[in-house]
Amino acid sequence: MSFQWTFLATFLYCEIFVVIILLLPFISPITWRKIFKSRLAQAFSAGGRYYFNFIICIFGLLFLDSIRELRKYSAVELKDLATPHGEAHAHMKQFRSQRNFYIAGFALFLWFVIKRLISLLSHVAREMADSAAARKQAEGAHRHIEELMSTDKSKVDTQEIPVSSDEGLRFINPKEHDAEIEKYKKELMKAHEDIESLREQYDSSIKNYDDLAEEHKKIQNKLAVLTDNESAKDK
Repeated sequence: MSFQWTFLATFLYCEIFVVIILLLPFISPITWRKIFKSRLAQAFSAGGRYYFNFIICIFGLLFLDSIRELRKYSAVELKDLATPHGEAHAHMKQFRSQRNFYIAGFALFLWFVIKRLISLLSHVAREMADSAAARKQAEGAHRHIEELMSTDKSKVDTQEIPVSSDEGLRFINPKEHDAEIEKYKKELMKAHEDIESLREQYDSSIKNYDDLAEEHKKIQNKLAVLTDNESAKDK
């Protein structure tokens, strides 16, 4: 095996090992995110895109070369089968071309798989962190409401709805809330009625314009006929 195929086979074994490590169930995505956020990983990821594209180019060239060799040695010539040694040599070349083809193909495929796995692990870890933060925030708000209700029940109406906002915790009366909703519904219905009225006026204006244009055309035709008659009489 030549140097480039030995290197590619070694890289393929390393890729298989990395994929197995990434798929281990007892290593959580949060742990992987911490590893990806480490200084060493950050230093490597600074030019990660260039490394990734460079390795893809190398693997692509080797894959194309393996296809060329596969097509070259796929058909065994009759002169190679004349002697047992020649036949064995021809089959050996055919086997090597097929082996190199599979090595290059799997190495290129696993390189994309590793990149996708790293991306998915980072995304899952980020979603888990956001979910944990939202859960802590909800628990804190719940504890805050319980403290308010337990310390000063006389000032808190149990029929009021707690609403969190940027300004802090406030309460809305359901009756006032329903009244505001009804008010907005009426305003919306009125706006729809105004739009329909304007649309009817627009359609009526278009119709009147068409009628006036038709009358104008008829008058022009009559005027043209009268002008022609006057010209004929003068002659």
